Amino acid sequence: MAARQHCPPWADLRSELVGLILGRLPLADRVRMGAACRPWRRAAQQEPLPPPLPWLALLDGAFLSVPGGEIHRRMTLPDDASFYGSMGDWLLLKHSGGGDHSLMNPFTKDVVRIPKESFPLGRPTCSVKPVLLSTLDLSPDSSRFAILTTDDYRFESLIFVCQPGTSTAFTVPDCELISDMTFFDGKLYALSLSNLYVLLDLETGSSSKGKLGARVDPSMTMSSVADAVDNPRVTCRTIAGEIRHVCAYWNYLVESSGKLLHVRRLIGYLITSPEEGVGSSRTLSFEVFEADLATNSGSRGEWRRVNALGGRALFVGMQSKSLPAPECGAREDCIYFVCDYDRGSSAADPLRDCGVFDMRTGMITPLLPDDVVVQQQGCKGRPTWFVPTKTI
Repeated sequence: MAARQHCPPWADLRSELVGLILGRLPLADRVRMGAACRPWRRAAQQEPLPPPLPWLALLDGAFLSVPGGEIHRRMTLPDDASFYGSMGDWLLLKHSGGGDHSLMNPFTKDVVRIPKESFPLGRPTCSVKPVLLSTLDLSPDSSRFAILTTDDYRFESLIFVCQPGTSTAFTVPDCELISDMTFFDGKLYALSLSNLYVLLDLETGSSSKGKLGARVDPSMTMSSVADAVDNPRVTCRTIAGEIRHVCAYWNYLVESSGKLLHVRRLIGYLITSPEEGVGSSRTLSFEVFEADLATNSGSRGEWRRVNALGGRALFVGMQSKSLPAPECGAREDCIYFVCDYDRGSSAADPLRDCGVFDMRTGMITPLLPDDVVVQQQGCKGRPTWFVPTKTI
């Protein structure tokens, strides 16, 4: 009988080969491969990997992969927490009883507690967005991040800059509502309907310590650097020759390959059936504008409309991200969007207005296959993109 040929164990696969394999896998398979054995996990952490396609995170803890629509429930939430949004590798959670909030890394299970002052009690906050103030991943021990809270009822926005144990607050001049904010070129930019603001010095400002819910004094560290793109108010339009819609814009601020972009989304609401409300809404189109921030003293920045994304893909929502389309497997010069503009109800379909807008053709195609069905979410809220910077 011939001697059996010895085969080296799979765990001894060279690290560069592990990296090549992982770079061709979707996010879910990267997670599974990294969990197979310690050598593979260690090798994957040493090899630079192209970004994967994001997952779509739903409020019940489910994650949908794009474009196939497979449902992943491996990363369960704590029993006392509900999902609020995401920031890179981290999920923003709200804990029952006391209104505590935290950031949790679903891969490592690390937790970062958020100062209570960043969520004043008694304030019916309708929108919450966290932003990492660094190009690096968040560290549980020493990292700074910002949280935008928007109160539609009081017509007020607050920006809190958080680091371990402290929280510094910035108010927006003239009671403007902030549509979105992002970290760009070492600064935090915030977009309102009228202005583009920059927080010039994140180390100073008005302390939010003290009575919870108290209004914070205006800070001199928040400055307008450009007028916002002309933003028409609510209008009525006729779609397909006969269906009338009430139309309004939803705005995003996105860093994309060294550029600051204002993405404007036109949403139409049917007015033939008032009782349907937001449930009858749908996205009609997108426009993208690039900021030209003036460097001369006293000059203000301007916006220039663009018709392409340089081969990149934008994923817009409560967490927006620009990714190189060929590397992550997305469609070039396309905008991926979800139904993030409606807090909705427990009976609403979280996938009712999701799609892909092609900037080259102006066409919108479905984000997921028609046969993808998800359960009702059981609480009010909005789906968001989960865009991890590390997957192993």
